[in-house]
Amino acid sequence: MHPILKSRSALFAYLAAWIPLGLLFGFIVSFAAHLTAVRTLALTIPLTVLLACVCLSAWFVCRSLPLRTTRFGKLIAHHVLAAMLASALVLTAMNLLVTGLAKFVASLGYWSHAVPILAVMVFLVFLLSVALHYVLLALESSQRAEVLSREAELKALKAQINPHFLFNSLNSISALTSIDPARAREMCVRLSDFLRNSLRLGERATIPFREELTLTRTYLDVEQVRFGNKLKVVQDYDNECGDCEVPPLLVQPLVENAIKHGIATLTDGGEITFSVQRRRDVLLITVENPFDPDAPAARKTGFGLVNVRNRLQARYGAAGVLDIQVDRQRYRVTLSFPYVKTREKLHA
Repeated sequence: MHPILKSRSALFAYLAAWIPLGLLFGFIVSFAAHLTAVRTLALTIPLTVLLACVCLSAWFVCRSLPLRTTRFGKLIAHHVLAAMLASALVLTAMNLLVTGLAKFVASLGYWSHAVPILAVMVFLVFLLSVALHYVLLALESSQRAEVLSREAELKALKAQINPHFLFNSLNSISALTSIDPARAREMCVRLSDFLRNSLRLGERATIPFREELTLTRTYLDVEQVRFGNKLKVVQDYDNECGDCEVPPLLVQPLVENAIKHGIATLTDGGEITFSVQRRRDVLLITVENPFDPDAPAARKTGFGLVNVRNRLQARYGAAGVLDIQVDRQRYRVTLSFPYVKTREKLHA
């Protein structure tokens, strides 16, 4: 199907673009055939509508003759022939219309005087539509290439998440085996649950935020075994945010970063504040945690945050923002990106 016919707004814009051409055709018909305004409209309207429909066929001609792979001579010959056929088709249809109207209208002036001029006009307009369709095809190809590039980048970034998290978790389990074997076993069980769920969700391009939240809670269960009462989490979550469409494994790296570079640096642990809010058409996710500025490890943006920022930019462009704020001994990460309801909700 022609792309213009897929969108109502695009179709209206296409038809609106034909209004100036219709006025030009009307002037030619009126001047060459010496017709009144009413009779000029009676011929110009069907002429313009017919030509607008015929010019859509240029899309299929252009697709069958790509600019980069078609010889120049073949390209010119086919498009000139197509323009001649379009001109002949339109003028033949108009002559039949004039013949039919002649039975009811006393005089249609000197219609035959306008035919040669209209034939040339139709020929040139069709060639113009060919050029515009090649531009449309180039834009479509560019957009498709951009989408494929973003999808490839997202897959590459997403593939980095689980190995990174697994490496950190195995280090924690290794440390626990000599201190508390029972907790190490429990952490292994919960880690396997998290990895099973993350692999299942990671196969999808987007998931409802409520599933992402469930996955994050599973991760917190894993870390709760390690830190016990030293790890506390306060959540402020709007229920309507659960229907928002998000990339999988978007929030877990934020919480992991808060634990690794925040809670783990404090002797008595601390409290992570996790809030999710909708502000009109934007979803805001904030993860805030305390940290020890005098801890041996320097406070820097870790791999997880870099990965999240890259995934946001790859999926949402400038609309996806990751903001980091450090205030004394508090570290705050805020994500903002467009709020889009999941397809599951739309079809419910």
